[in-house]
Amino acid sequence: MIDIFKGKEEIALATNRLFKVGFYLLNIGFALLIMEIQDYGFDNTYQNLAEVLSSKIGGFTIYLGLILFFNMFLFFRGRKKSRQHLNPVE
Repeated sequence: MIDIFKGKEEIALATNRLFKVGFYLLNIGFALLIMEIQDYGFDNTYQNLAEVLSSKIGGFTIYLGLILFFNMFLFFRGRKKSRQHLNPVE
């Protein structure tokens, strides 16, 4: 982040905090949204409970991985753009 903001550490740290808060809010909101089990034919057996929870937790884990890679993509793209502005190609 410091590279992106050209050494302005205060702005970089504030932006990093905003990214973290947004990341947490988005993930907590999505996790709470997918935790509803009523529509999955839950028939009060432990096997069914384990199957439903494993599919929900697995799906959420895949979602977290995708969001993490998307954030890293944006971070490295911003870093690349900031370096291009520092060293223009002649």
